[in-house]
Amino acid sequence: MQAIAFTGLPRSGKDTAADYLVKKHGFSKVVMSDENGFELKKHGLKDNKMGRSRMGKELREKFGLDVIARRSFERAKKSGFERVVFVGVRGVEEVNFFKKEIPEFKLIKIESVKGKRFERKSKIDGQSKEQFFEREVWEEEKFGLGKVLNEANYTIENNSTIAEFQKAIDELMQNI
Repeated sequence: MQAIAFTGLPRSGKDTAADYLVKKHGFSKVVMSDENGFELKKHGLKDNKMGRSRMGKELREKFGLDVIARRSFERAKKSGFERVVFVGVRGVEEVNFFKKEIPEFKLIKIESVKGKRFERKSKIDGQSKEQFFEREVWEEEKFGLGKVLNEANYTIENNSTIAEFQKAIDELMQNI
């Protein structure tokens, strides 16, 4: 299995980048927070961004800090994916798990300025700036996202147009 993972702050462009890899480079996409969504649904709870973050914290406390990576990896293996892009790595333990299981694993950080990220928010994000950025602090402090960002093998800037972002992705894929 060839695998890469995107990490970054909320609305930096992780899903957009992954969707582009699926369309242009033949990857299959695995959204790691879907594991949290599956658990929320199992318990009859509302599936939203903050709910997924809280469920992720709960699962990690109960089953280990790499549980979301383990479950996402198993989902990719069962699906028979050969080229996988994992979206939303949140903890160093998840990075370490992927590095152990996938020898050629690469972690890619997507950076975008706060203002741009807030402009990209959707209905499922917090509706105020305070609520939106509260999730960011939550993920950096509770999951160690800041440490993960420092572990990245590569960084892609996403502060311009979609075309420029896609061009940066293409250039990176040529170097990997």
